Amino acid sequence: MTSELAERRRGRTLTMFVTAGALALIAAVTVGIEMRSSSPNAASGPVVPGLEETISGAQRVTIVSREATYRIERTQRGWAMRDRDDYPVLPARLAQLTEGLEGLRYTRRMTSDASKHERLGVTDPRQGGRGILVQIEDGRGALLVNLILGVETNGLYVRQPDNDQTWAAEGDLPPLRDVAAWMALQPLNVTAERFARVEIMPSEGRAYIVARDAADQPWRIAAPALAGVGQMVEGVAIHLTQLTPNDVRTAPAIQGAPRARVRAHTFDGVIIDAELIESDGRTWVKMVARAETPEQEPAALAINNESAAWAYALTNEDAAALAPPLTALVPQAAPPPTAPAPF
Repeated sequence: MTSELAERRRGRTLTMFVTAGALALIAAVTVGIEMRSSSPNAASGPVVPGLEETISGAQRVTIVSREATYRIERTQRGWAMRDRDDYPVLPARLAQLTEGLEGLRYTRRMTSDASKHERLGVTDPRQGGRGILVQIEDGRGALLVNLILGVETNGLYVRQPDNDQTWAAEGDLPPLRDVAAWMALQPLNVTAERFARVEIMPSEGRAYIVARDAADQPWRIAAPALAGVGQMVEGVAIHLTQLTPNDVRTAPAIQGAPRARVRAHTFDGVIIDAELIESDGRTWVKMVARAETPEQEPAALAINNESAAWAYALTNEDAAALAPPLTALVPQAAPPPTAPAPF
C-alpha cells in the first residue's frame, strides 16, 4: 500500500511538471507572437552565423568601395596587402575585422525594395554604388562572408549582394574605406631632433637650404641668405619625418623623372635623399639613406631596411608641404604703388 501510494504521488508530481512545462512553452510562444505583432520588423541573431568556427580557414579578404579596392591574403610571411606588393597588414586591424563580423547582429528588418538601397548606402560598389563589399574566402575559394555594408551616419545596414532584403545591424568594424588604415605606413622612422640641414629642390623656383646649428636652435634659411626664421621654416625642415601616406607600392613599380627632391642631413652623419615622382595622377615619395662616415653605415642601413624598398603615395597636402617653393616661405615685398596717370 505504501509503495502504491508513493507511486501515485510520483505520477501526480510528474503530471504537474509536464503541465507546468507545457504552460510555460505556450506562454513563451504567446509572448513571442505578441512581440512580433507589436514590432513586426524586429530582428535578432548573428549576420554571419557560425563564423567563429570557420574564420580560422580564411585565406583571402577582399574589400571594394568607391574610395578603395584592396585584397588581403595569407602568405608565408603572414597576412599581406596582395595588390600593394605584399606590404604587411596590421594584425590588430585583422583582429578588429574578425571580431566585428563575428559580433555583427541584426536589429531590424528594413526594405527589400532595391530602389531604396541608395538611401541606406547598400548599393553595390562594383556597379558604382556607395556600399562596401566585404568578402572572405577560404583556401578553396568558398565564401565565408559575402556582404554589402552601408555605413551611414544614422546607422549600419547590411544585405547580401544577391538579395535585395536589407537589414539594420549593430557592430564595431574597422575603417573599411581607408586602405592606409590597414598598414603601418611610416616612410621614415627618424626623429626630427636628428635633422641639422635640409636641402630642398622644389618643382618650381630656385633650390634653397634650411639649417640650424644645434637641436635646440631655431631653423633658418641658410641659402640663399634671407631672413626667414619661424614656424613655417621649421615645418618644412622636419616634414619628412611627419608624412602620412595613403597608399604604397614597391619602389621599382613607381618610375619617372622626379619633380622635386629633398636631401636631409642628420647631426650624426646620415644623409637621406627623397624624390617626389608623379605617377597615375598621384605624387609618390621614394627615399634612400647613406652614411657620411663608415661609423654611420649601420644607421643608414637601418633606414634603408625599412624605407628604401617602397614608394609611398602622398596626399596633396603632404606633397605641397614637403618641397614648397621658396616664395611660399618668404613673404614677397609689396610692389611699389603705381603713379596715377596724368590727366
